[in-house]
Amino acid sequence: MDGWLFWLIAGLLCGIAEIFLPGFVLSCFSFGCFAAAVAAALDFSVTVQLLVFSGATFVVFISVRPILMKFLLNRNNPAARTNVERLAGMIGVAQEEVTAWQGTVKVEGEIWSSRSEGDSVLPSGSHVRVLRVEGNKLIVGPNGNASFL
Repeated sequence: MDGWLFWLIAGLLCGIAEIFLPGFVLSCFSFGCFAAAVAAALDFSVTVQLLVFSGATFVVFISVRPILMKFLLNRNNPAARTNVERLAGMIGVAQEEVTAWQGTVKVEGEIWSSRSEGDSVLPSGSHVRVLRVEGNKLIVGPNGNASFL
């Protein structure tokens, strides 16, 4: 078997295996194999082919892999808020009068302890907007547009 064909098959196998494994590690080896296949096709020695494979794999691992991890896996996506962070900006209904010290608000079917922003008093039954979450309390303010419900 020719050397370039060996490297080509190895690169394809690494690429196929990458489909089933996370992390983009085998794809780095796949790029290294393809670079070594080019070196083998140009009739370089096995030592040079191994050096090209190693160098290309290393360069792709430290340069391309972080970019792939960031953009394709979306691990650091700040727009994907979960748990209580997602409550900020939602509309709720005051279950009892909400003051700067206490009150309760119903948001998405759950009743939360809350307090109003500043010195405003929000009457029971009024529509409120969640401004932020502090601990286990919602900080709410009046909702200027109740059409979101």
